[in-house]
Amino acid sequence: MKRSLPVAAAAAASVLVLAGCGGSSGSGAADTLRLGVVLNPTTWDPANSDGGGNTLFFQALYDTLLRLTPAGDPAPGLAESWSYNADRTVLTLKLRQGAKLGDGTPFDSSMVEPNLTAIKDGSGGFAASLASLKSVKATDATTVELHLDAPDPGLLYNLGLGASYILPPAALKGDGLTTKPAPTGPYSLDAAGTIPGSKYTFTKNDKYWDSGSYPYKKLTYTVLTDDTARLNAVQSHQVDAVTGKTTMIEAAKSAGLNVESAPLDWQGLVIADRAGKMVPALADARVRRAINYAIDAAGIVKSIDKGSGTRSTQIFNPSGEAYDTALNSRYPYDPKKAKQLLAEAGYKDGFTLPMASFSSLWGAWEPVFKEQLGAVGIKVKFHTTQPSDIIKSFSEYPVFMVTWQTAKESYVDILQMLSKTSLINPQKTTDPKVESLVEKMQTGTDQERAAAGKQLSAYLVDQAWFNPWASLNNAVMIGGKSVKFDLQTGNLVPALRFITPAS
Repeated sequence: MKRSLPVAAAAAASVLVLAGCGGSSGSGAADTLRLGVVLNPTTWDPANSDGGGNTLFFQALYDTLLRLTPAGDPAPGLAESWSYNADRTVLTLKLRQGAKLGDGTPFDSSMVEPNLTAIKDGSGGFAASLASLKSVKATDATTVELHLDAPDPGLLYNLGLGASYILPPAALKGDGLTTKPAPTGPYSLDAAGTIPGSKYTFTKNDKYWDSGSYPYKKLTYTVLTDDTARLNAVQSHQVDAVTGKTTMIEAAKSAGLNVESAPLDWQGLVIADRAGKMVPALADARVRRAINYAIDAAGIVKSIDKGSGTRSTQIFNPSGEAYDTALNSRYPYDPKKAKQLLAEAGYKDGFTLPMASFSSLWGAWEPVFKEQLGAVGIKVKFHTTQPSDIIKSFSEYPVFMVTWQTAKESYVDILQMLSKTSLINPQKTTDPKVESLVEKMQTGTDQERAAAGKQLSAYLVDQAWFNPWASLNNAVMIGGKSVKFDLQTGNLVPALRFITPAS
């Protein structure tokens, strides 16, 4: 849940359940698709949403300028085509002529600027995605220019991911979207069929320009919170499929369910206090490397993640240009090496490491890395914390665990993980070499960008800013044959238009 909150812990917590189709209309379109979600929508306003848990809600309600293909590439949406100027600081979008939004309103260029500005100036997870946006200019009814402060290789991807939701401009004023959506997409919220906090019902907008890509007349989202109940439901064919935690995959396969997957997350620890402000020891790269050696990452992948991913020392998506498989052998499990590095750094007797504990999210992993770090002298002291406080905890603790969604476009990952506005860079850490390599990725040719990306990944691995254990796949566990999925690289759940009747 790419995943990945835009990319954060919601990727680990969000689980989608798909129940059976309710039949077919005369045209062959299925009547109802029933989805189950773990998280309630926190707001109906994309500009002030953390993303992740709200994605399926927003996909039903709102349209976007661009979309993403299953492979994670930008594709036309309300914008039919696009082009850059020579220095890639002006993106020109040619908008779809004659398109009607879900509420029947004709779409035109006047709607683009207020929506992009709202997202850029909002408090939500997509604000950082539009950090390069300087101004938006509508040159005619079907043409818009996005003027940038500097080239942004991740912009097209982010526009397709959710940084370009289009709402009626009038709805962007005030705080009405906090409690009531203003739909422009394929579906509208049915208030009569909705019980806030429990069940949400959506009905199809037939006036929507691309209604043919959404075969279901109705959607229902039911809030479900128990892993065992979800898996039992798909095993007993009460639901058609479930996507979610990697710890469920082995049981699903044993039950004879079909499991489909695509690259999504990296999992491990963020060593955020690289300057040693909270824990002085962490300012020393040798200590951070010791943490990497101390944890049996390959063992975690095998025993807890049940082989649902591959051992990785990197924070980038395997399909991205920055990923280098040669780096994955850098930190084998070696407690002796970890103790040696700690002694060299002046911490022979170890030190205490305070961390937030989220047993409902990380209950299977926390005891393992606590024991393994303790074995080399790093004494983890857990503080029980509520899942609702996970973002707050990032800035309160020097190290924290994540399952973090990644993208096919490595520059998107840079913005989401290394920028000063990143949720998992709460101390706004920077480094001259990192900045130099990021600049090359931003402004260089495709070849130069790929080379700089791999150099950046190698530098981050060497400096041990993070302690990645694995590159994980998302997974859809399917028990019936009535629903077909086309998964997306970098997204926890497939886009609604890629969930279709199987026949």
